[in-house]
Amino acid sequence: MKTTLSPFQQSDMPELMAWIDSEQACRVWAGSWFQYPFNQQTFSRDCRWQDMPTYVLRDDDGLMLAFGQYYKRLDCCHLARLIVSPRNRRQGLGAQLVVKLVAEGSRQLGLTRASLFVLKSNAGAQELYQSLGFRTCEYPEPEPSLEICHYMVAPVHQNEDMSA
Repeated sequence: MKTTLSPFQQSDMPELMAWIDSEQACRVWAGSWFQYPFNQQTFSRDCRWQDMPTYVLRDDDGLMLAFGQYYKRLDCCHLARLIVSPRNRRQGLGAQLVVKLVAEGSRQLGLTRASLFVLKSNAGAQELYQSLGFRTCEYPEPEPSLEICHYMVAPVHQNEDMSA
């Protein structure tokens, strides 16, 4: 499926909110500090989409397929809040999202490494990230709240070589 990465718009918010249909889904997607249940105001605040580069993956018809963000963290293009639409999972869109976000973020930030956090219990996501060249590393700063996560890092060139 051909996809494009485009900036998230406020008009995308109701659909994205519908993808997060339980407290568990919210925790997996955004962590324990993200307010749940949420409304449009608290979701917008906690998502921080106006404060950091925030993108969606769209198909040729403009349908929103996936969502993700990036920012600079420890000299890496750090990916955050990655999610694929529930109706479009298991189609390779997660890989396309990661590859395109890393390419855009590393270019915009001038960085040569990418990173992300993934829950230790999320084996499917870990497999995806490993297939894209991410490797589990020790997080270099003390952060007790990350004990339930793996910190994964990849050189950007491995992701740029992936066809999206």
